[in-house]
This record gives sequence, C-alpha cells and structure tokens, in this order.
Amino acid sequence: MFAPSNEQLIRWQQHLEEALARFADNDLRHATARISNPDVHDAAAAYLLRPSKRLLGMAFLHAAHTLNADTDAHPDDLTAVAAALEIRHGAILLHDDIVDGDTLRGGHPTAHHALTPAFGPAEASSAALFAGDVLAGLAPLPILHTSLPAPLRARLAELFQHTTALVAAGQTEQLHLDVRQDPEAVSEADILRIHAGQFAPYLLCSIQLSAALAGLDDDALHRITQAGLPLCQGFQVQNDLAGYTELARLMAENADTAETLTLANTSDLARRRRTVVVRAALDRLSGANRRRLLAYLDGADDDLTTIVALIRASDAPRHCAGLVTDLHAQASERIVTDTQLPAALRTALSATWGYMIALYDPASPTSQLYLQARTDLQAVV
Repeated sequence: MFAPSNEQLIRWQQHLEEALARFADNDLRHATARISNPDVHDAAAAYLLRPSKRLLGMAFLHAAHTLNADTDAHPDDLTAVAAALEIRHGAILLHDDIVDGDTLRGGHPTAHHALTPAFGPAEASSAALFAGDVLAGLAPLPILHTSLPAPLRARLAELFQHTTALVAAGQTEQLHLDVRQDPEAVSEADILRIHAGQFAPYLLCSIQLSAALAGLDDDALHRITQAGLPLCQGFQVQNDLAGYTELARLMAENADTAETLTLANTSDLARRRRTVVVRAALDRLSGANRRRLLAYLDGADDDLTTIVALIRASDAPRHCAGLVTDLHAQASERIVTDTQLPAALRTALSATWGYMIALYDPASPTSQLYLQARTDLQAVV
C-alpha cells in the first residue's frame, strides 16, 4: 500500500492551493464580472484562499493514492477534483456564516460583514448569499474540465451534486432540531443522527470520489460510506466540544476582547443549540442546576457565564471526548471487519481514516503541515 510522506502531502496541498488561486482569479472572476462592485468577488474568493488544512481535498488525495486511483489519472486531474471539494466547502461555509450571523471567520470578516460597506446592513446578507451561490454553482466545473473519460466525469459529478443536496437537507434538519421546544426530548442519538447528514456527506464524498476513480461499484461505495459515518460524527462532536472549550477558556480569562465578545455572541451555546455537549450536561446535572440549564435552553435565562460553569462541572466535556474516541473506533472497526470489501481496500481506507483523524486534530504534527504548504504564511511568520 502506498503511504505518502510528509513532503508529498505538502506538495499535494501546494498544488491544491495553486489550483484554488487560479480558480479564484479566472472562473470566479469571470462569473462575477457583471457585478459592478469588486468586493463581491473578493468576499467569495476569501473563502477559497484563507489558511486551511484542506481536510476535504487532502482526504480525497490521500485516499486516491492509497486506493491506487491515481494509476490512470493525471495528477492535475486529481488536484482539480480536490479543488472542487474545497470550492463547494467554501460555499457552505459562506452560507453558514450568514445563517449564524458570524462577523469573523479565522480572524477575517465574513462575507456578509465584508459587504456591509458596499451594500448596507439591509442587503449585505443577501449579496453574500448570492456570492455563495456563485461558488456552489461553479464548484463542479473543475471535475467536468478534467481529462478523465466522459462516463467517469459524469459519475463523479453525479456523486458530487447528490452530496450537495444531502448537506443542504442536513443543515435544514439541524435548524429544526434547534427550535424543538422541549430540550429533554432531544436525545444524543437524535443529535448524532443529524450530524450524519451535516458535514459527514461532504467528507465522505471525498472518499466516494476516490473510490469511484479506483473503479469500485455502487455497493462498495455504500459500504465505505456506512463505515465512515461514525468517523464524521466524531469530527462533528469534536468540533462542538472545541467550540465550548474555547468559549470557556476565554470567559475564564475574563478577556474583554472583540474575539471573546464575538464568540460569546455567536457560539453554539449562546444560540442555545442542542449539541452533544449540552445533552451530556443535561444527563449529568440534577436538581436546581439541571433546571437552570433547561431554563437557559428555553430562553428564560441569559447568564451564559453560569451555564458555561455548569456544563464544565457536569463533566460533559470528558464524556464528549470519550464519545469522539468511541466513534472513531467504531469507524475503524467497521472498515477493518467488512469482509465484503477486499483486504487491500480495507487496509488502504484504514490508513486514510488515520490520516483524517490526525489532520483534524489541531495538536498533531500532521495538522500543522499546511503551514509548510503556504509560503505566504511562512513569510508572515
């Protein structure tokens, strides 16, 4: 089985960054040329060019090479598919920021915030929404422009577009979950089920496209997808936990900064979302503390500082960290023990699972490789 070196991973991401920059300067610029205000192009392009570990694109490239899908494909075509995945991800992040009302992403203004000077507060979100639509509409083009055989291009594009619809439906279901009147009626299983329809389809699409390039049939793709679901659910729980942990850290430090205020106003907890962290706290609190958390989720309490402390005292964060480990272990067991998949395929995907876990972990050396892939960041440092 092929195992990429760090040098190869860095080189793949450098090629991916170059492809995204070309896309922003050509396809995206052409699509936004009729818009008289250039800020729209720049606001959308920012979602493609900001520092990122490129989880979706890099997962595809890793799987494509370990599955030997690169045998008949030109390296530029593999990079193009990875770029399509990242472009679509940029679109959903742009839309997410509008829905969430976030003003910053990674320390930079979100699209609707950046467009406020040009469009005014009443229309900036609408302008940003259409900018996200431009990205989403253009996202499949890199796949369609590859030199891959036409039937294969069509299959990849179909898988790609089907996933786009799945994620939109999943995001809508998340909104419905958050407005459920009775927080106690939302179980951990309910939340994990919805997590399986949010970010999970996008990440699993990276694996599906690499498997399709390797010539695997629909049944194999389905089996791989089912095996990978707990992995992606674990990433979502990990993301929810990281958001809570960062909020708790900043509030404990009494940091009266724009970053703290922004996070305090836009965090999942501030929005009273039904996350696994909140559900775990409800399961572990009792008496007045439990009633206090329920009152907060119902909108009858606004003391975020106390709620953060209650969740910490409930030991919910430790439960969530253990749940992430368990979900990742489930994914590994599913792929390793599925004897209907060839042994070499299981070994290759198990390696990609491990790479994805390392890439998602901010403390791992693998997750820091993107700093070496971005010469512009090196110049800043």
